Amino acid sequence: MIAMPVAAQDSITAVIGQPVLALAQRPELTTGLRFNSGGHRRSLAARLRDPGPPVALAGDRYVYGFGCRPEGCRDGGAFLAFDVHDERIFMLLTENGSVRLSVPPDPRAWPEALREGLREFIPALAEAMGPRPSAPEGRR
Repeated sequence: MIAMPVAAQDSITAVIGQPVLALAQRPELTTGLRFNSGGHRRSLAARLRDPGPPVALAGDRYVYGFGCRPEGCRDGGAFLAFDVHDERIFMLLTENGSVRLSVPPDPRAWPEALREGLREFIPALAEAMGPRPSAPEGRR
């Protein structure tokens, strides 16, 4: 077995390939998650323990993952991402077919690089997230 350098072990990218709960438990996220989850803390904690694909990297800067109830992500799921360059958290919590929590709340503030991961989570949400193309000159 080859040991990773200490710096690589301490990097948030060390959670790539692990469940999303490993990402949520990183010190870079714990305070932000507590602050941003508000009254949804218990639901968020439960969904972060649900099964999902391993944590991945998007656009060389967004570490992300999600967990969902066995019934599906629309019925109950949590999507969590962290921008390793700007140290920003992106989070969605869904319950009973609705978004209960979105950080940031404006879907246009979500980076385009997360669209593919969101498509795996809930396809319809992927289309709503990210910057909008600007309107043609004659339609403004």
